[in-house]
Formats: sequence, C-alpha cells, structure tokens
Amino acid sequence: MAPTMQVTRSKHTATGIAPRGRAPAFRPVCRFAQEHQSSIANAASAAGRTILAGFASCIVLASGAVAAPTVIEGRARVVDGDTLVINGERIRFYGVDAPESAQQCQDAKGAQYPCGLVSKDALEKKIGSSSVSCDVKNTDMYGRSVSVCAIKGLTGTEELNSWLVSNGYAVAYRQYSKDYIPLEDAAHAANKGIWAGQFQVPSEWRKANKRTESGPVQAAVAYTPPPGAKAPVGGDPVPQCANGPAIKGNINASGEKIYHVPSGRFYDSVRIDLKDGEKFFCTETEAKAAGWRASAQ
Repeated sequence: MAPTMQVTRSKHTATGIAPRGRAPAFRPVCRFAQEHQSSIANAASAAGRTILAGFASCIVLASGAVAAPTVIEGRARVVDGDTLVINGERIRFYGVDAPESAQQCQDAKGAQYPCGLVSKDALEKKIGSSSVSCDVKNTDMYGRSVSVCAIKGLTGTEELNSWLVSNGYAVAYRQYSKDYIPLEDAAHAANKGIWAGQFQVPSEWRKANKRTESGPVQAAVAYTPPPGAKAPVGGDPVPQCANGPAIKGNINASGEKIYHVPSGRFYDSVRIDLKDGEKFFCTETEAKAAGWRASAQ
C-alpha cells in the first residue's frame, strides 16, 4: 500500500512540513485490510517493505523540492550588459561576457568610450517593457542563475544571449561555452559594436583591474573629444560613440544640467562648450550618473 503524506510549499521555502493534525512528511502511513489474515512473519515483512518504500518516496520528493526553478520569468531590471534581476533573482547570461560597467574601450578612431555602459543601455532598450523568460542552466559561484534568456516580440521569440553577441555588445564566454563563437566571429567580421575598435576581453579586464563579477562598479568618466580636435563656431565638435553621435550635456542659463539625445528636438541647436563645464556622454546612464537630467523634448 503506498504511503500518504501532506507537503506544503511556500514562495520562500522549497519544502514545508505539514502542521500537526495532518499526516506529517517523512512518516509513511500503512493500512492493511482487516479481512485478510496473514501470518505474523508475512505481516512484518509487508510492513517493512511499505515503510522502506515510504521513506524512499519521501527522499525523492525532498530532493526534488529543493531544486532551483528551471524557468524564471517576469519584468527585468538590467544590472549590466550580461546580468538581470527578475523577481528578486539575479541572473547571469549563459555563454556570453559583456564589458564591465566601468570598462572603457576604443572606437574606430582610437577615442575612448564607456563600452560597458553602452552594452547595458543597449540591453535596456532591447528589453524595454517586455517580459523576459530565462531558462536556468545552473548556478554560478556568486549565487546567480546562469541562464539563456529571451523576449517575445511581434516577430516571435528572440534570444537575448545571441542578440548581445551578434551585435557586438558581448563576446562568447569561451571558458564556459562554445555555443556563441560563430556569432562572435560574424560580429567581428562585420565590425559591430566593440569590434569596430579595440577592447580588452572582459574577463581579462577584470583580472587586470582586480575586480570580480560581484565587486563594486566604479563611476564612469564622461567622454571628451581627443586633444587637438578643432571646434566649430559656436561649440566643441561632437564625438562619435560606438552607438552613434554623443549625447550633449548642456548647462542652461539657470545652471541646470540637461542632456540632449541625438533624436531630441533641440539636439542640433545645442552647442557644447567644454571649457564651461559642459560634457559629452555616450550613454544616458553615464549622463545621469554625472548629474545631468534628460531634456523634456
């Protein structure tokens, strides 16, 4: 006769023991039909087999209950170019490695730009308000769920891991997977993203800067044009970032620090004078961190 038991589950604990009054977990209950008469030896043998089976099934249930969820789904907060937080769970993209938030790269002209923040901003814009579904493969040493994540759009489901590597916002993390090497090779050949210029592989950058993936993020330095660049009449030249023309960090007559993105209404009319404390930025995250707010238009 199979044992009966009650197991309760909660959001925060993998397995909860049922309260008194219900059949407690890990205690098999055996019922024998009264109309069947058996010898004492046979009854003892049957009871022993039932008890062992009950304990075996309880062990299986217990080991399955503590297993991590295979899919995490919901609205995502982007931590950096390869890390998300969904429903309080920290998620690391499987098989890819994006530049760190404090990492600087060189564009096609040799000018530095914050490639880590560019990757983060690109991922934020890609996800937007979409729900993200992550298929968990394992857990890393920092407690993050290493996952392959995707979003659903009008054209179907799109994997974010592949998208990051294909567009040059991350490299294949060869130490852990070879799945994305062909996509990296294609991005490299097309000079996409970080491949348009020069950069240090993120894992090597972390070693050189003595920083682990769970360590603190340094403040980004606002981008400025290379020395010797000639300024046009009415302002300094606008540098090119890896993701397009730089954001203009203007200071208005009232002393307010306002940044203008290339698609903004006043972008073309705003002139930046670096000598007056105005700045150029490659990402909105960088501009906000430096104390600028977005233009209303």
